[in-house]
Amino acid sequence: MDMKSIGLCVCITTLCLVAPHLPASHSPIIRDWKGFYDVLLAQKIKSSREDFKDAEKLKAYLKDFFVEWDVYGDFPLDFKRHLAVSDEVMRDALMGFVRESAAKIGWAKGRSQLGDSDEVSEAMGLMYFALRWMCACTDGDTKKLLRDVAMDSAKAKEYRGSAAAAYLRRADAQDAQGFLAALLADDAKLPPDHRREIRFEIEWMLRETKVEGPKREAIDAALNTMKAREPKE
Repeated sequence: MDMKSIGLCVCITTLCLVAPHLPASHSPIIRDWKGFYDVLLAQKIKSSREDFKDAEKLKAYLKDFFVEWDVYGDFPLDFKRHLAVSDEVMRDALMGFVRESAAKIGWAKGRSQLGDSDEVSEAMGLMYFALRWMCACTDGDTKKLLRDVAMDSAKAKEYRGSAAAAYLRRADAQDAQGFLAALLADDAKLPPDHRREIRFEIEWMLRETKVEGPKREAIDAALNTMKAREPKE
């Protein structure tokens, strides 16, 4: 039996063992492997639902979660909705990561400058994921933070990219167009390595989520502009 056949057998066996224990309401979600793992994750954290009503308890959970899982796309929004996490609790937990990480490593230096010690890696990772997950927050303060980070050339490129993608995930078409126009207005504030990082994060967001209509057109136009401004080799 080749490796592909073995892998298929393992997947089918796992599905057969787990599916009977999933609530009927979840069955329609299992339409691809991503949905399947989302269901498993929802079952794993269901017993901890009460902990998600307190920002500090949520923060403690998410700290372990960010280490174990690399999920993106609409997952932060689904996580917040399915587990009934309030906007205030989500914002306070994520802002806690941002403040603590900024106090440890600052905003200006990326991994290449800070090194890869355990402390640096953890602080950077928490900052990175917290900014990404802020797409699930709808308050004005969080929106302003994401915009400010994305626009600030003094911030490390990793954070600018995460903030830009998170901001665009929740922006409407008009807001997205204005944000992107401001971002691209001054090349001096968008050096090539920052532009590439921001473009990478936005492209990843587009692959992982469903963005259509005028908003998608505005984002695609901005991405084309970024590509056109890449230095010629």
